[in-house]
This record gives sequence, structure tokens and C-alpha cells, in this order.
Amino acid sequence: MNAIESVRVPVQDGELYAEVVGSGPPLVLLHAGYLGVQMWDEQLELAADHRLIRYEARSHGRSSTAMADCRAEDDLLAVLDHFEVGTASLMGNSMGGATALTFALQHPERVDRMVLFGPGIPPVEFHDPFIQDGYREQEAARLAMDIDRYVEAFLRIGVDGPHRRPDEVDQQIRRRCRDMAMTTVGNHHTATGHLLERDVASRLEEIAAPTLLIVGGLEAADLHRMARDGAQRMPNAELVEMAGCGHMASMENPQEANELIRRHLGG
Repeated sequence: MNAIESVRVPVQDGELYAEVVGSGPPLVLLHAGYLGVQMWDEQLELAADHRLIRYEARSHGRSSTAMADCRAEDDLLAVLDHFEVGTASLMGNSMGGATALTFALQHPERVDRMVLFGPGIPPVEFHDPFIQDGYREQEAARLAMDIDRYVEAFLRIGVDGPHRRPDEVDQQIRRRCRDMAMTTVGNHHTATGHLLERDVASRLEEIAAPTLLIVGGLEAADLHRMARDGAQRMPNAELVEMAGCGHMASMENPQEANELIRRHLGG
């Protein structure tokens, strides 16, 4: 594999940290909330067949802190334009999946195919008591200014999920996610801007890009619901469940995930 090139991409009111590696049809990797580009390390082998572009969203990782409201899909457009990419395939997890879906709705001519792991479908709504309890714990930790407690609540929601104890999850994956989340929270706790959502849920029928929706068998009920909704209403969507995995399926079982990705991107 070629060396990874690090780039700072200018966007309105800031810049984004990005990495580029490989050659071939472009594939943009969009990480989950609180995480960063490292969540896709297991997918770097795809650089043998694709030009991989992975970047950290506003108020995440090494990118700029959002001090005013912004839209993630606008930043994605800026990234594609910066690298002179006309059309790309998109791969996203959770928040990154929501960005991909929104971008495909706004700029269908710029999207070839999509692979989405446990995507949120904006406006994202969670009804699962497990997730609601986790958000309450995060808010209590925020008010107490306890970063360790705050990130642990995120790990319970976004890595462990409702069906596993923390000690039942691969501890290396959990540590990696914790490190990324600690970087994000530490670097961007002063953010005053928010990522704005568009209504994608009512317009799923308009998203025609061939899309593979992947949901971990151990994910929360709301993520299964959103993935099923997308598969039923998007005209060229397929739903696959990865058994034994939670929300970070591409990290937990990279062999199966990469096989699914290659199959879908190969058409």
C-alpha cells in the first residue's frame, strides 16, 4: 500500500483534517460521531483498488471546531471539490451514514454507490430506552464536567450497545474508540456551532444510488428500524445484518465487512 498523505482541506470558517491513499475509483470514508479517521484502519486494504479519502468532520479529531452552525454535507462537497473528484462512492458509519444520505439527496450526480453501517436517517430520533438513558448519563457527566464519565457513556451507547456488557466487547476496539472520543471531546468542548440536519427520512424514495445498508445484529432497535426503513423505501438498497457485531461492525469483523464492501462496490 502506498504511503498515506495527510492534507488540510479548507472549508467555510475552518479546515478539515484528511488523509488520502491508493488509486482507482474514489471512495470517501465518513466516520461515526465522536470518532475519527482511525475507525477505518481495517478498511485501508481497500486502497489496493480505490483512492481512499477519509477525513474528520467539523468538531471532531484534528479538524476545526464549529463556532457557528454548519452542514456536514457542505463540508463533504468541499472535500470532493478540493481533491477534484467529480463522482465518488461513499462509505459511512452512523453520523457518517447520515452525511452520506443527505449528500446523495442534495447532490445525486456526485454519488456512485454507498455502503452505510448503522446509518442515522435525519432527522434522527431515538426511542430505545437504552440510548435515552445513555444520553441522560452523558448530560449528567457534561454538567459535572467529567470527561471520563462522558466518554464512557458514549462507549456504552455507540460501541457496547444494549446487548453486551463492556467486558464482552473486544477491549482493543473499545480502547481505540475511547482514544478517538477523548481527542474529540478534549479538542472541541468549546464548540458553539451545531451540525444542522435536513429532512431525509421523508424523501428516501428519491435516493437512487445503489446502497448497501449494513446493521450489526447487536445494535440498538432504533438503528435496525432506520436500516429497514431505508432498505424498504430506497429504490436500489440492500440490507445485510452482520451477526455478533454491534455499531462498530467494520472494526469488529473487518474480513466480513470488507468482503461486503468489495462485492457492492464491484457492482
